[in-house]
Amino acid sequence: MKYLVSFRNAFYSTIAYRGNFVLRLVTVSLQIGVAVFMWQAVFRFSGKGDIAGIDPLQMTYYLIIVNLLSLIFSTSLIFKFSQLVRSGNLTILLLRPVKLLVQAFFEYVGLSFPYLIIYGFVLVVSSETSSQSFTEILMTLALFAIIYITFFLLISAMSLVSFWLIQVWPMRPVINALFMLLGGQAFPLQVLPQTFRWLEYTPFALAGNQLALLSLGKVSSVQMLLVFLASISWSLVFLILIKELWRKGIHAYEGVGS
Repeated sequence: MKYLVSFRNAFYSTIAYRGNFVLRLVTVSLQIGVAVFMWQAVFRFSGKGDIAGIDPLQMTYYLIIVNLLSLIFSTSLIFKFSQLVRSGNLTILLLRPVKLLVQAFFEYVGLSFPYLIIYGFVLVVSSETSSQSFTEILMTLALFAIIYITFFLLISAMSLVSFWLIQVWPMRPVINALFMLLGGQAFPLQVLPQTFRWLEYTPFALAGNQLALLSLGKVSSVQMLLVFLASISWSLVFLILIKELWRKGIHAYEGVGS
């Protein structure tokens, strides 16, 4: 119950600042509009009916989904934890009878919950186009949950560098660029040469490109298994990294504001 309070507070904070919420949706909508226009032009002048097995309508759904996913897989946790360390307020949380990683996860879900609802709606609509069965949709949602946890662990591990860095804001454009390129916002990674196809199984690609293709039913059973194994493997790596960084970082933490 105590963790549900964190979820509720985070959810309320997202919808309370309606101007910021609407502005983010408008900004992403403009990005989607530009991307759709560009890719429709590519289809038109290339004379091809599909690119990497994706036709024009599916490409539109792909771009909508992958940009929505960039809202769901937020990096705000990094900067919030940095503020806690710099202000010394982390000490208060350390004294509470809660597991910080679990509390952070519930808060992370609460912050992205409105976007999760929108994603669910788009997933249902796109499933009509891709003719996915109910079982395939359930498998997509199950993989989404696993990848969601994987990305949360990645962000949690990255946030722990706050113990040693005074400012972490320079990481924001780097992470955004990684999500745009490796996450497939700029283009589906399937258009890359075979030499670079391993990039499809990086954490950013799993959270963007692969989930978008899963939502369109463009991932085979073998690929779904590879996505699952990659997510589990990355999760284990990040858990080990979190444990080690926390052990070293908490010794470096002075407990006072900067």
